[in-house]
Amino acid sequence: MDFSKIRVPFIDKIEIEKRATAFRQKYRDTSIPVDIEHIIDVKLKVNIIPVPDLMRLCDTDALITSDWGSLYVDKRSFEDERQQNRLRFSFGHEVGHYILHRNLYSGFGVVEFEDIYKLIDEIPEEQYRRLEIQANFFSSYLLVPRDALLRETKNILQQIEKRNKLEELKVDSDMFISYLAIPVSQRFGVSSEVVEIILKNDFLSNKT
Repeated sequence: MDFSKIRVPFIDKIEIEKRATAFRQKYRDTSIPVDIEHIIDVKLKVNIIPVPDLMRLCDTDALITSDWGSLYVDKRSFEDERQQNRLRFSFGHEVGHYILHRNLYSGFGVVEFEDIYKLIDEIPEEQYRRLEIQANFFSSYLLVPRDALLRETKNILQQIEKRNKLEELKVDSDMFISYLAIPVSQRFGVSSEVVEIILKNDFLSNKT
């Protein structure tokens, strides 16, 4: 395939959120954190295969094949409890490709590691960035449903207020968001960096 000719259709955030919500509802996963590994393995019947040094070889900790039969995961990350929140987001990202880019991605022919090297080398940078950003948005909406985020954030803010720290933290908005992101991220099973991005760009700015 000539990857240089790939054109990734634009999908706005509203549509991506709709698809992420529909996906979660389809598989009746109302749990928090979302059990994304169970969905991939049991519901989608995609084999999760730990691969030594995947991160070093491909600069990624998870990679789904174009036939949707296997999801390769960096073995060290998969076995490291400290990496589980990061890896959960990566799994959601790959499901994002499954849902958003199914027809396009199926034609990539990504089966072996060499295929992903070729894809990254040849696809126009702008198109690859759009592909990845859309999958990241999907993972964000799938793993951190905004209605649940609103409830959780309100609960944590009430706890902070009870400790008389709310006004102190609000003096520095970045410090406030970083402080808030830690307990929120633990609740949703993603990294605090992911929650900080959501709070800064897609949540507090629109809802406070």
